[in-house]
Amino acid sequence: MTVRVEVDGTVATLVVDNPPLNVITDTVRAGLLAGLAECEARRVRAVVLTGAGERAFSAGADLREEETLTRETVRPFLEADEAVLSRIERYPGAVIAAVRGYAYGGGFELALACDIRVAGESARFAGVGVKVGLIASTARLTRLAGETVARDLLLTGRTVPADEALELGLVSRVVPDVDLLAESAAVARVVAERAPLAVRANKAAMLEAAGPEPLAGALARERARFAALQATRDHREALAAFFEKRPARFTGE
Repeated sequence: MTVRVEVDGTVATLVVDNPPLNVITDTVRAGLLAGLAECEARRVRAVVLTGAGERAFSAGADLREEETLTRETVRPFLEADEAVLSRIERYPGAVIAAVRGYAYGGGFELALACDIRVAGESARFAGVGVKVGLIASTARLTRLAGETVARDLLLTGRTVPADEALELGLVSRVVPDVDLLAESAAVARVVAERAPLAVRANKAAMLEAAGPEPLAGALARERARFAALQATRDHREALAAFFEKRPARFTGE
């Protein structure tokens, strides 16, 4: 099994387990899609995505698979990758990347597709397309970190260590490797405690805001979602909990 699913209540961990470097193969893609579908079916509110072992989150695509591509098969190959990345971005809860070791190429893109990235001190990020005569990560990295950072990283293909990744805004925090999974799970539990409909609406609105839509349209959609959420049970529960000075109990209704 190249992707393990471990569910603990409303939080789950997806582990890419394809030694030695957790490269992304057809089997891994299928495992990620199946794992995310299982999490959604079990109403998991936050998912931690990580790689097995100490060497790599994921070192990217399997070059043996890539070597066999032709003009006829390259687009289906890319679409299979994008199906996984889009599924992560549109998962109804948060997906937190717990990155230790290499996150190169397709592994870098996998981390970029997640909502929050937590890095261990050993984490190393690189968009290596130019090193192998290809292109990757231009859309997601530019939207996440801006043109200056994207041009630097993607035109050089250089490796970014964890501390620099934090400075560039690629990750939200850096922790010792030994604390990585515990810290990522703690972040997941915080998100899982929030109103799930609101988490979903915030994710959708941020995806739209990062796209080509004019600001006015994005703001209009944000207001529409606010109005819809205002009528939910979870919002009423949050107000009641505030005034009663107790934790809110969200149900996703």
